[in-house]
Amino acid sequence: MVALSYSFVRYRINDEVVLRPCLKCTLLHGSRSFDTYLLVDSGADCSMLRREEAIDGLGIDVTKLRSIGQTGGIGGSTKVAIVEVDLRFGQRQHMFEMKIPMQVSLEEGKDPSLSLLGRNPFFYRFRVDFRMGYTDDPTLGKFILYPEDNPRNAAKFKKPPAYG
Repeated sequence: MVALSYSFVRYRINDEVVLRPCLKCTLLHGSRSFDTYLLVDSGADCSMLRREEAIDGLGIDVTKLRSIGQTGGIGGSTKVAIVEVDLRFGQRQHMFEMKIPMQVSLEEGKDPSLSLLGRNPFFYRFRVDFRMGYTDDPTLGKFILYPEDNPRNAAKFKKPPAYG
């Protein structure tokens, strides 16, 4: 079984350095590409690309994107559009590439602090294990990706009853 293990990445928030589960990857759209880190976020339904990365990294004119509605999170809500990008990542001889829809905020100043790799469709194609406390330092962590041999189709799953 293929297992890709990644240590948490140091990320600065104001004067504090925290460790986050970030996947080092390359994002591609048309003829443009750039290397970046995506926060592997099991609490995010969808993936989200920061505006500046869409504009500067992938050359996307966000003013020409069509709104699909709003999305919300810890930082509030914002109007978003969907951009399909190619996500490329891996280690040594185990490289993966997949198309992934990413939300892009249509409003300036309403981005997440990091671009997010959410559950749909990534968590259907990879099992994601988060591990904490494997050393004497309780802040250290890592995550492990296992490619699904038989990728699951989200449409086949029954939705649970609404909560709240």
